[in-house]
Amino acid sequence: MDKECLYRFFENRASVDEQRRILDWLDEDPAHRREMLAERKLFDAMLIVGEPAPAKRAGRRFALPRWTREAIRYAAVVLLVVGTGGFFVSRAYDELTAGANTISVPAGQRVNVVLPDGTKVCMNALSELTYPSAFAGKQRKVRLTGEAFFEVTHDADHPFVVETYACDVEVLGTKFDVEARPATSEFVMSLVEGSVKVSDRNDPQSRVLLNPSEQVHYVNRRLVVGKIPEYEGFLWRDGVIAFRDASFMELIRLFEKYYGVHIETCRTDISRTLFTGKIRISEGVDHALWVLQQSADFRYVRNDAKDMILIK
Repeated sequence: MDKECLYRFFENRASVDEQRRILDWLDEDPAHRREMLAERKLFDAMLIVGEPAPAKRAGRRFALPRWTREAIRYAAVVLLVVGTGGFFVSRAYDELTAGANTISVPAGQRVNVVLPDGTKVCMNALSELTYPSAFAGKQRKVRLTGEAFFEVTHDADHPFVVETYACDVEVLGTKFDVEARPATSEFVMSLVEGSVKVSDRNDPQSRVLLNPSEQVHYVNRRLVVGKIPEYEGFLWRDGVIAFRDASFMELIRLFEKYYGVHIETCRTDISRTLFTGKIRISEGVDHALWVLQQSADFRYVRNDAKDMILIK
């Protein structure tokens, strides 16, 4: 693949035809994906050391490509945004038996995707979304495990439904956040704009209607409605971890999710201080742990692969 074409792609200056050509090239051979990642690393390195670059290349913050409706229909394209500022591209094909696409987000990454109806979805780390190639029938239905923020395109005749392990969320057109993690029995749905109906999958007669700035938790098989915490602006979409009155171990679990590392502690006397604040994900896990060290007495070491941290 022509390097100048790849660089235009990295800079969000590639045409729709060039974007399609790159995606087809990536699908031809796994070696092409490795070649693209290598070129991306070189591209980032030139920015770091200050190599001459066009004006549009200033800085290391990259906007997501603006996919036209034609390009969206051509393929479901996903950009995985990582803490280092780089990304890679994957293409989700239809499952021949189910006619659906599934996107999985690893730890430490986020995904922005546009669904066939124009609905925008920002997926958080450790999340999975399944959706059809084209919505058909009376409902626009997707399935979520993990967390995602939805900006649903309004369609009064075709409600948008998010299925989770615990509850279903039904809307016409609105902005909301859903977190549903069966492994930890978590479910919380937060409404930013519009209105939604949340129904218990185990008891469809148990349902609530939410107003903006309200959220519902699923606790002991009950739907509990409350206000969205003032600190929660769903800043994870902007690369910020926001927390209030979080314990040390709660923060450690958050760091594992957002930085893609495994953190173990051999301490039983870690500070019981509750932490409140914000940390920019791009600063890295070392900065995040340094922030904790200002209020909690501990040391940590990394393994050789840099994917595990031991707190002493």
